[in-house]
Amino acid sequence: MKMKGLKVIGFDADDTLWINENYFREAENTFCEMLSDFADEKQVMETLFKIEIRNLELYGFGIKGFTLSMIECATEICGEKLTSKLTSRILCIGQEMLDKPVVLLDKVEEILR
Repeated sequence: MKMKGLKVIGFDADDTLWINENYFREAENTFCEMLSDFADEKQVMETLFKIEIRNLELYGFGIKGFTLSMIECATEICGEKLTSKLTSRILCIGQEMLDKPVVLLDKVEEILR
């Protein structure tokens, strides 16, 4: 199908053009392990999801908003027992995610050409 005058095609790039979602799943697993002294995995994941949904309008999608939501989740779950060391470790999760390589999905270059 040809579209006359079409000059631009937009993509929601992550997980459409390159791998991204698995980085979030890895981060969630690490986060759950970090909070395992305070709550089980199910409770951590449910709390994190609730907070992410609540923050979505403010932060949008992405690693930075996800990191802030993890900190908020840890604050809710750990309360006064949340240490600066644990908070720093959560920030490191986000920093490591931002430092991950961009790995294109198979045939992306070919398709975009």
